[in-house]
Amino acid sequence: MVFLALQAGDMSGALLFFGFAMLLGLIAFALIRRWDTGCAADAEATNAPPPAPVTFVPHRFMMAALILTALAVLAAIVVPLVLR
Repeated sequence: MVFLALQAGDMSGALLFFGFAMLLGLIAFALIRRWDTGCAADAEATNAPPPAPVTFVPHRFMMAALILTALAVLAAIVVPLVLR
């Protein structure tokens, strides 16, 4: 795409596509480079201390916030339709 944009004389488009290519290329390079070395968390798993016991955490406040948000969105959709 960079080559085609340069052929068309669109320098800003070529820079935009080059930026996207560099961004995706750097991510791909980092992923390929890490495949060879493995994961450091895998090496430490054998020496890890035993996990702490699981405790229940109440989610009342999060559920209340989700319900209030859903009601606000629903009201923002329904109220203008009713008042029309």
